[in-house]
Amino acid sequence: MRHRRPTVLAVAALALLAVAACSHDAPKPAPAVTASAPPEAGVGTPEPTPPDATGTAKPAFSKNPDGTANRSGAPQPTTEDSTISAGGLGPYKIGVPEETLKSAGLLTRPPTAKSCTGYSGAIGLAKYHSPTLVFFKGRLLYLGVSAGVTTAQGPKIGTAVADVKRGYPRGKQLDDWSGASAWLVPTGDYALLFTMKDDKVALVQAGMAEPLQFRFTDRQGC
Repeated sequence: MRHRRPTVLAVAALALLAVAACSHDAPKPAPAVTASAPPEAGVGTPEPTPPDATGTAKPAFSKNPDGTANRSGAPQPTTEDSTISAGGLGPYKIGVPEETLKSAGLLTRPPTAKSCTGYSGAIGLAKYHSPTLVFFKGRLLYLGVSAGVTTAQGPKIGTAVADVKRGYPRGKQLDDWSGASAWLVPTGDYALLFTMKDDKVALVQAGMAEPLQFRFTDRQGC
C-alpha cells in the first residue's frame, strides 16, 4: 500500500504538465479574412475620350447634284431672301430637292423636263425676283436672276464690269466661243457667275462652280 500512492501522484503530475504544454504550444487561429469592398463606380477609371469636336464644317452634300465630287469640302454658303449668294437665294438653296420646293408652294411653274437628260426647269416666286431654277436628277443645280436682286458686295443687274471686279477681286474671267464674257466668283464648290453684256451685268447665277463654268464656256449641261 505504501508504494501505490507515490505512483498515482506522479501520474497525475505528469498529466497536468502535458495539459499545460499543450495549451502553450497550440497554434493561434488565423485572423478572419475580410472581403474588400468593390471599387466605387468611376473611381480611378479614366473618362472616355469625347468624340472629335473640331468644328470642321461639312459640305452640304458629298456629291454635287450633277454627279461631280464636292472636292473642296467647303460648307454651303448661307442664303438670304434679299441677296443672292453662291449658295442660292432664300429658300432656293443649291441642292434642295425640287419636291421640297414644290410641296412648300415655292414654284410658280412646276418643274418640267428639259431637252437634256436628267435636267428639269422651273420658276420661283416673284417675292424672290422669279428666279429661273435648273434641277439635275431632282435637285437644284443652279439658279439665275435677271432683275432686282443684289449680291452681298453690291453688284446687280446693270452693274459695270469694272465694279463687279472691284467687288470680287478674286474671281476670274470666262470667255465663251462667241466672245461673250462672264466673271466667275467661286466659294468652295459653289460660285456666283456674272454674265456680261455691253460691259454690264445682264444675268446673275448661283450654283455649283463646275457646271456653271462648263455651261458658259463649252455650252455643256442644260
